[in-house]
Amino acid sequence: WFCTVNNNIDNKYDNESEQLTINIGDTLYFARIIPTVGIYNVLDLKVRTVENDYFVCIDKRDKNAFLFSYKDINNTIFQYRKDALLKVKEAEENKPKLQSETYYEEY
Repeated sequence: WFCTVNNNIDNKYDNESEQLTINIGDTLYFARIIPTVGIYNVLDLKVRTVENDYFVCIDKRDKNAFLFSYKDINNTIFQYRKDALLKVKEAEENKPKLQSETYYEEY
């Protein structure tokens, strides 16, 4: 499948696009960012299923499946690990401060 994606991470000023081909067996990188629980990591994924409007990837380590839309490309899914790592580092630097723990009395 062919998908036109913006090659620039910022997506604001760059009008150059490139064709990205997603095939079964390709390796993609997922910038998993969940700020409410403090999860900021990059997962290595292998493409399992490709359809017209979505694709499914499996984590190479723990074999969890993730369903993605083509809109996620260059937002949370990247072709190159360095791009995913930059996205995660940027999110971690700008993470919201979590409230301190609440202590409860035991009865």
